[in-house]
Amino acid sequence: MKNNDLIAAAVCAQYTPEQLHKLAAHYYTAAEIADAAAKIIVEPGEDGTAPDPVEIAEGDLCAALFHTFDGWKSPRNGGLSVKRGEKAVIRCKLWKYKDSPKPEDLPADADPLTRAAAEQGGGDYYMTVAYLFGRWQVEKREPKKPTEKRFKSLDDIRAYNKMLADQRKAVKAAAAQQDKPQTTAQPAPAPQKTNAPSAADLKKAADKAKREFMAVSEDDRPAQAAALEKWRKARKAAEVAKPTTTTAAPVPEVKPQPKPAAPAPSADTAPAYCEQTSFC
Repeated sequence: MKNNDLIAAAVCAQYTPEQLHKLAAHYYTAAEIADAAAKIIVEPGEDGTAPDPVEIAEGDLCAALFHTFDGWKSPRNGGLSVKRGEKAVIRCKLWKYKDSPKPEDLPADADPLTRAAAEQGGGDYYMTVAYLFGRWQVEKREPKKPTEKRFKSLDDIRAYNKMLADQRKAVKAAAAQQDKPQTTAQPAPAPQKTNAPSAADLKKAADKAKREFMAVSEDDRPAQAAALEKWRKARKAAEVAKPTTTTAAPVPEVKPQPKPAAPAPSADTAPAYCEQTSFC
């Protein structure tokens, strides 16, 4: 059987007579179907009934609606291309030409595997799996327009190369100009203001250092000495930052008041008489 007969058998096995009739009526006219049926000669079978030539003609005509991917590209089939995303509708086995070299055409130093592959098959054709696509799965594509030549002469190529060279030189010059050191003196950055810790924060830090010192084990002398030094520094910083107490206003000097004059002696205040006046 030739490939056309194998395709016809696969199509008739894939579709029912009703489906083949619809396909034939869609792609062929009634006159074409009748003309194909008139060319078919049928003979009655053992039971005396002859097959319908119209069904046979429709099967043959529908078989021409299926080809392989490469078969549709053939000029005799219209040079059509399978649409993107389409999948084969029929899978069958067809004859394929054996394009591998024949045993007598192999070089003398051919490896045994290549020679064995050329010797098997027994002919120029071999059976292989083929995938068939229907007429509704192909389309006519416009051939790609040849791209216009970018350059029409050698002078155009030279001018284009010169333009590229000038562009590269300009880029290099701009990069070199940017790499030159700036001669203008840059203003010195403004000093950043650092917020000094408040007296309360320093007091907290001193208390924390004290607690850390108290938590150090007495057996660990180096750690105890480091913690003590940290505590001393924190305490000193807290004392320095402690706000000074306002000095009291000086006490005004008290001027001595003049003593009052002694009262004149009187009988009440006069001392008692004593004979020893010199001792009173």
